[in-house]
Amino acid sequence: MWEPRVRHDPLTWAESEITLDPRFSPRPGRFNCNFTPYLRQLHLWFGDRKIRQITFVKSAQIGGTTLLANLIQYAIAEDPGPILYVTSTAENAKSWSERELIPRMRSCAAIRPLMPDDPDLFKKTEMQFKSCTVKLVGSNSEANLASRPTRYLFCDEVDKWPDASATEAPSLELAMARTNFYRTICKRVLASTPTVETGAIWSQFLAGSQHRYHVACRSCGTEQHLEFDQVKWSDELRCPSGAWDLDGVAESACYQCIDCGDLWPQEIQRELVDSGRWIAGNLSAPRDHISCHISALYSPQMTWGELAKLFLQKSSSPGGLHDFRNTYEGLPFENRASSVREDSILELRSDYKLRDIPAAVTDGGSSAILTLCADPGEKQTHWSVEARNQDGESWVVDYGTVLSIEDLISPEFLAARRYQLPGSDEIVAPVAGLIDSGFLTERVYSVCAKSNGLYYPSKGSDSTFGNYAVTTIKGLNLFLYTYGDFAWKTHLYLERIKKKLPPNLHLPSDIGRDYIEGHTGQQMLENKNSRVSPFYWKKVANDHFGDCTKLHCVAWAIMRNNFGRQPSAPVDLPAESAELA
Repeated sequence: MWEPRVRHDPLTWAESEITLDPRFSPRPGRFNCNFTPYLRQLHLWFGDRKIRQITFVKSAQIGGTTLLANLIQYAIAEDPGPILYVTSTAENAKSWSERELIPRMRSCAAIRPLMPDDPDLFKKTEMQFKSCTVKLVGSNSEANLASRPTRYLFCDEVDKWPDASATEAPSLELAMARTNFYRTICKRVLASTPTVETGAIWSQFLAGSQHRYHVACRSCGTEQHLEFDQVKWSDELRCPSGAWDLDGVAESACYQCIDCGDLWPQEIQRELVDSGRWIAGNLSAPRDHISCHISALYSPQMTWGELAKLFLQKSSSPGGLHDFRNTYEGLPFENRASSVREDSILELRSDYKLRDIPAAVTDGGSSAILTLCADPGEKQTHWSVEARNQDGESWVVDYGTVLSIEDLISPEFLAARRYQLPGSDEIVAPVAGLIDSGFLTERVYSVCAKSNGLYYPSKGSDSTFGNYAVTTIKGLNLFLYTYGDFAWKTHLYLERIKKKLPPNLHLPSDIGRDYIEGHTGQQMLENKNSRVSPFYWKKVANDHFGDCTKLHCVAWAIMRNNFGRQPSAPVDLPAESAELA
């Protein structure tokens, strides 16, 4: 009776007491770290009494949720104290508790005897165990964050939490302050996918030990942490039209040693990860703060080739590179304040003339699809016509202004918007397009309704993420397409124009000064008042032609699923929402 209780470390305890349910795990059954060997050390760090904080910066689907659930259960069973779990919103906290945490607890033999006898004391967001209390809250509730002291603090998806308000400190600081009462025995675990460099999780990572998981090259023995830049695939997998053989990339991609250049086949990915180890990068960090980073390159469920395929798919969509860097590399997006100058626009000129459709549009048997987009103003309406191939690469073939927005549907205007395909007698015309409805809204709706499916109204939103969404305009049988203005401007000006990333944009050799000036002067500036939206695009006067080009990008995103239709007839834009994952 008097013999001291044997207290196991968190790793040993988890592997002997926790059973994973097939409802939330791809590998149900007794938990062990053989599937995710990089999580072993994180369990052991939690059991180290000298460590007060663990900051875990990660990609998605890398085992972060399982880690948090394991550590919460260990604290309840082995070393109890008040526990606080915080995520982005109260709804997300309640959903995770009901969907995963409670089933995990009920299946754990070490936890079940500690559950309260009164079922009313065991709720989805507050569980009063016989040994301690577990509270789950949303970061958007300042009252819940500041209401009680806690020994164990678990913070999930930290970069989705709100910033400081006029009266309160940032939510993360409020939550971390709750552990001050238990200062000498507290534990704080922060886990999140990062967003931007100034985000909370990346700032905490830089303040800690900056551990990264290293693997050793089989040829030279150099230990290195995996980076996506070292994933390689053959240029021969690219077709003459510029499209990639995505399945070929997924099957043949390999990893190149950063030191000797040796190519590692995908078959040894598991072997390398199994024998890896964590190495600190910040030796001057406080000894009680462990910070670590892991990416999908170590994932047991995703190969290097599958990551390469995802990269190529996302690189052509607005915000796609940002999403790939956050979600799969587990790194902040390094968007820098920048401006678009005239020389960047001039570099887009090619060897074709206005009103000509260049032969490159139909190379490789690709069909040519034409779009016509317009931006109404106080004195006149600007418009432009672009031709695209199946990969989304576009060529500006015509542009100009009309005095009245109604002129866009006049027979004379539409008759002049007909163009000859190269090397044939076939004549093509624009099949669809968007008109900005932020100005002269009712007149835009009327023109679109009378256009017989040629035009659709559109409107930019202040959202900093997402692709587009669609709603129905009552009484007119019209669809209104709303798009994230920041994401599409970033896609056009920063990626397609400044960085020359695909899908490429081409201008005719005789493009006019008015068109060029409509694209220059765009500036992305830092927003120092927000960590969630650290950048914004400065408003620029007389950028109507630039707005037309932006609308062509949105129109293509809507239309590309319907590309197989005949380009000589109007194409119905799909009535469905499309969001960036």
